[in-house]
Amino acid sequence: MKVLFSALLPKFVILLLILATARATSLCPNGCRCHGGFPSTSLTVNCDKNVEVNREQLTVQIDSLLSSNLTYGRLKSLTLTKTPLTNIPRSVCRLTTLSQLNLDDNKVTRLPDNCLSNLTALTSFSASSNSITELQDGLFDGLSKLQTLKLDSNRISSIGLRLFNRSANLTSLKTVEFWQNRIQTLEPWPLYLGLNYGQHGDTVLVDLRYNRISTFTNRMGWKARCGMKTVSLHLLLNSNRIKHISDVLHGWSMNMMSLYCLAPHRPDVKSSFIGFQNNVMKCDCADFDILKVLHLPYMHTTALVNAFCNGPVNLAGMKVLAVPLDRLVCELTERCPPGCRCVHRPANLTLHVYCSNTNLTALPLELPKLPKTYTRYKLDFSNNRGLYRLEYRDYFVHTSILDVSNCNLDSVDLDIWNDLANISQVFLDGNQLQSLPSSVAAVSLERTHFSIGRNPWKCSCDASWMPDWLKSVRNSLIAPNGIACSFPPRLKNRYIISISREMFCVDPTSEAVKKALRISISSTAGVGMSLFFVGFMVHRLRFRLYNRWKFHPFDRDECLGEDMDYDVFLSCSSNDNLPHGNEIREQLEQRGYRVCYPHRDFLAGEAIYDNIYNAVVRSKRTVCFLTAHFLDRFVFGLSLVCIQAVHEYYMFLFRILLLLLLLLLLLLLLDLRLCSAKSYETRIFRIHFKHLDKLT
Repeated sequence: MKVLFSALLPKFVILLLILATARATSLCPNGCRCHGGFPSTSLTVNCDKNVEVNREQLTVQIDSLLSSNLTYGRLKSLTLTKTPLTNIPRSVCRLTTLSQLNLDDNKVTRLPDNCLSNLTALTSFSASSNSITELQDGLFDGLSKLQTLKLDSNRISSIGLRLFNRSANLTSLKTVEFWQNRIQTLEPWPLYLGLNYGQHGDTVLVDLRYNRISTFTNRMGWKARCGMKTVSLHLLLNSNRIKHISDVLHGWSMNMMSLYCLAPHRPDVKSSFIGFQNNVMKCDCADFDILKVLHLPYMHTTALVNAFCNGPVNLAGMKVLAVPLDRLVCELTERCPPGCRCVHRPANLTLHVYCSNTNLTALPLELPKLPKTYTRYKLDFSNNRGLYRLEYRDYFVHTSILDVSNCNLDSVDLDIWNDLANISQVFLDGNQLQSLPSSVAAVSLERTHFSIGRNPWKCSCDASWMPDWLKSVRNSLIAPNGIACSFPPRLKNRYIISISREMFCVDPTSEAVKKALRISISSTAGVGMSLFFVGFMVHRLRFRLYNRWKFHPFDRDECLGEDMDYDVFLSCSSNDNLPHGNEIREQLEQRGYRVCYPHRDFLAGEAIYDNIYNAVVRSKRTVCFLTAHFLDRFVFGLSLVCIQAVHEYYMFLFRILLLLLLLLLLLLLLDLRLCSAKSYETRIFRIHFKHLDKLT
């Protein structure tokens, strides 16, 4: 009996298998092929994309198949592929024994809520090549055994903020494949996944290639800090739309230091890696700090293999790692002066402000903020001919180079020099500087290099301190031999540093001219004084000269061309008429002179003063016969006329002296003209007759 049972048992098992297979085959959906089933723990339903398969009928048949006693409670692996399903059948959500679920190559648009989270034994889930558009929060909550998640080749553009955070408890997840989707914004959930394996030597793979990622945000509230657990992560961001590597750090609230702290540094733990291959990036200063590290000799990485620049124009088409660090610059527009160009150059720690030839009339009041505290301004304000004054600005404190050459600066105040002394290089050449305040010599210029050449320096006595000063700051001067005089002409084009202090104040040519001028003035004054003395003596001795040599140079007719009635008016007292006055008249008339004689020619009835006035006006000469009677009679009348005549005479002498002085000035200035004036005077001659010895 035992022998018979042993012989029939294998046949009985085979019969059961045949019956089970026939049962499962009879439950397989119409138009599809099924593989596996009882007693196997795996089942595959493949409809080969049969267009004749009805979607609603297929769902009912799959629910019937998965709810049968042959599959329910036994399946470990389920594959539904190439079906027209747009939703996952509810029967799948009850297969709590599943460890592998494959839903590839269907038409699923959305994963159901409260479904997959029931499959707590699930270790692998794949729904590739579907039409899923979003992954809502809670889909995978509690799947602590899930190791592989594949959702590539879908249309996913939205991922819930809590899908991968700590509350989801995805502590075993090692592979996430979301490549070839439509993700545009990425939260730091890959870092949360990397935290789970950072201490165990394993690495989490997150594949996000061929998406549309361009922005990194941190709405999840990720906070990276040194001292927290390390992150072991292999993140692939290849073939996306990322413009800057630094966008990842900034978007996820990280910096280079926190990134370094999160990276594992143990030999038994694999290094973290973020791949940016085949991204077309903007090669500017934003990634300078990262690329500077990647350019170190001991750094070897494939993170940027085939990553190319698409801008700026001069770098387009170059590989990112092939760009020299000094060409990584950023154009800044905020607070950049109108018409200027502001460029941040982190390679030399400067922010360049190019304002050359932009018609500036004053220095800008503000400039773009410095990206870092150790960055310095490099200011180019050259070739602005409307710039006449160099005024203080707050940004001078953070400036390393200041170029205001070829402008029209005509002065630099002492206060400005105190600020310029702290700037590494200052260019003041090619302006209109003529002088500097002497107190500049007290300013320490050891920390700066400056140029002041090609200025019209005025080398006067006030600037005699400059040669010694230039020699003392020679080490700080740029082109010291280019600082030359423009004034005065005797020092023009002479280098100031080579001129002695004495030459600033003493002009040999001028001294020679002054000496010659003094000699000329002395000679001219001597001749003038001699002539004046001779003239004076001749004038004093004129009567003696006339009496002895009959020489009378002052005897001239000053009334030539004038129609006068008389040649002489003989004025005398009536008491002197006879015999002396009348005798003088007769002698004059005998010599041909027409004489106006009071006793004969005065009009009767006229006032004596009127008669005297008319006689003087109508006569070329007036001769007064001075006697005691004459003086008694005319002391209050005619004496006034005589006094006026004397005054005119001395005025004549004064004019002669003034004329000599004008002649002297003419010799000195060479461009004065002589001024002449016509004068009229009445002279009083004192006539002595040998018959009037007793009269005075």
